[in-house]
Amino acid sequence: MPLPGAFERLLYTALPASGRLFPHLSLNEVVKRYTKLRVRHPEVYGTVFHSTRKWFITQCERTDVSEYYTATLVGHYSARSASKLTYGLYSAGISDAQK
Repeated sequence: MPLPGAFERLLYTALPASGRLFPHLSLNEVVKRYTKLRVRHPEVYGTVFHSTRKWFITQCERTDVSEYYTATLVGHYSARSASKLTYGLYSAGISDAQK
């Protein structure tokens, strides 16, 4: 998945190999810290905390991965995926070529 260069180093140095990426922080704290990083790193202008998640979910939809399977990968419950929440909220939709 594409990541801003400023954050790529974190994958190899500061983040755990399994489990939650930021186990000691609440989601609210993570989002606020991402916002501060955006201010310091202009190359991530226009992104949001869930940009990589949205990209991943869009790629799953565009390659015909079932929404149920995608939902389990990103931590959504099966009841949510049954109501099309994962693709409906996060995906940018199918590509122009697929249309």
